Amino acid sequence: MHPLAEFHWRCWGEDWVLFDKGSGQTLQLDALLVAALTELEQSPATLAELQQRLPLLLERALPEEVWPGLSQGLGFLAEQGLLRHSAHEA
Repeated sequence: MHPLAEFHWRCWGEDWVLFDKGSGQTLQLDALLVAALTELEQSPATLAELQQRLPLLLERALPEEVWPGLSQGLGFLAEQGLLRHSAHEA
């Protein structure tokens, strides 16, 4: 996580919204990206580490096709300054 990020979350059913007080940005996120960010708030991790942790956290297997999208989502958040870039590297 970026040290200056201060996240506020809202959920309406399957829709998640993240507001970062530090940047003033509001973003809509999917549940997997929210789970990844929640995990990253607890402990820094690479994408490979998230691939091991998230199925345990979510208590279900995740198909291989979700990981490229998660990587792209984390990359986007890094580009926005909300994550340190190394957080999404394998």
